[in-house]
Amino acid sequence: MREDIRELLKRYDEIGALILEQKLDEFGDKLDQKPDGVDDATYEEYIQRLAKEETDEATFKLENEPDERLGGRSMRQIWDEMGFEEKTEALEYSALNLDRGVPLSLAASIATEPGDMVRDYCGRVIGECAWTEEEMGDADDIFEMQFQKAIACFEVLIEMKEPCFVKAVLDRYLSYGQTKAFVAESIAKYVEAFPEVSEPFLIDLIESNTEDGLEGPYEDCVIMLTAIGQEHRTEEIYQTLRHAFRYMTNKIYAVICLADYGDDRAVPMFKNYINRNQKEISRELFYEMMSAIQKLGGDISDIQDPFGDFTKKKGTE
Repeated sequence: MREDIRELLKRYDEIGALILEQKLDEFGDKLDQKPDGVDDATYEEYIQRLAKEETDEATFKLENEPDERLGGRSMRQIWDEMGFEEKTEALEYSALNLDRGVPLSLAASIATEPGDMVRDYCGRVIGECAWTEEEMGDADDIFEMQFQKAIACFEVLIEMKEPCFVKAVLDRYLSYGQTKAFVAESIAKYVEAFPEVSEPFLIDLIESNTEDGLEGPYEDCVIMLTAIGQEHRTEEIYQTLRHAFRYMTNKIYAVICLADYGDDRAVPMFKNYINRNQKEISRELFYEMMSAIQKLGGDISDIQDPFGDFTKKKGTE
């Protein structure tokens, strides 16, 4: 890779890190202004998210506005002047070496190249990348770093609005019993970016694979479908989430998803389940259902508490 491009990417990473550190310090000074009812850990995540959002805004300008140090050009203009192989070389370097990952302007520039060429490249990289540590061919490679190349390709595909790999990605993902959290998150980001394509696939996967209790990666499919449904509800999504609640071994996932989805028709279903399973329901599931009912605007005063905790609370008031 050209040395000037390497130095440009290093500078971009360093500036981004400085901006993020400044934003974290700025928000960290406001810890005493945390919202009521928010614990410290949650508030720390909250300020980290705000800091990241403001950092992303600042680096967006850095990538897209003219810079005297770049001869009056922007980073995006520099990428657009490069050939396809140079761009993908910069993409892989960024994925493997930059703390901030691939500049969005670089992914966007690659997305403007001829579609067949970009699809072939992304399909090859995603297909060749190990998705679990067990698949790593070289023991000296670091899995968390190598998979960043696949994540970079997902970003390019999202930028070019290309859902052609959704089914293949889901099929491969479901072939694993378990993957790292960051792998699952990157898969979900790609799948959720194309709801019109992903929704029917996810519905079919969930409704056709109930024999084993929708465990492991199928739990993630229910979560993905919920995220899609939060943006645009459909009757098919609600009925599939109900179906998942009925068949999931770990029903807590389905309860949380139905609550997040936000359809209050789930309230009587939860109440009926609690009433029918007074002797079998676990304390954890019971309280998750109570929380979901309240989140959906339901009344919990008529629910019989199999653990007596609410009765104890009332007695002490």
